[in-house]
Amino acid sequence: MGLTEAKKYLKELHKKQENPFLWPDYLTGLPDKSSILKKFEEVYSRLGKYSIAYIRIANIHPYIIKYGPDNHADIIQWAAAILKTVCDTCGNCFVGTLSTHDFIMICETGNMEGHIDEARKIFDRRIKAYYTKEDLRNKTTLSFDRNGTQVKIGMMKLISVIVDRRPNVERKDLIHIMGKACELMEGSENDMLIMEKFK
Repeated sequence: MGLTEAKKYLKELHKKQENPFLWPDYLTGLPDKSSILKKFEEVYSRLGKYSIAYIRIANIHPYIIKYGPDNHADIIQWAAAILKTVCDTCGNCFVGTLSTHDFIMICETGNMEGHIDEARKIFDRRIKAYYTKEDLRNKTTLSFDRNGTQVKIGMMKLISVIVDRRPNVERKDLIHIMGKACELMEGSENDMLIMEKFK
């Protein structure tokens, strides 16, 4: 071992660093933020033909509060695996991990809603293994009284916000705005929102 081997290593490293798709997220095995941003830049001018979806595991924090963190990594990995395998059914689909519970899917517009519907159904079936029979029957993770009002927090599910045309917001703000929209959806009954207008 010497400088020649070290130089070779650095040459290979720099080659890999030029392609962020070669550096997956450790927990999920999916491409990470840098890959998402690269793919985002590739398709942004072709929104309409392509769609971008921001996907979140909703209600995972209440689940962790009630059941503890033992299955946390397992749930994230199942969500990633489901999104990846659904995405792999079409040749022009990409999915990456944005943060612990948030993912980005980029796909041809005609396939996007179908992919997300399929992933959501598979996730709903898998997620039942993490709940008690009582919670499954009640379709509730937590319930409590807040100032005389009964609050019920539902079970984990995949929710998504889709952009299928050029928005009237700055390119640099789009993913952040989609994440905020997903955040607002989390407490609702909605599972999917197609963003048509941004304010």
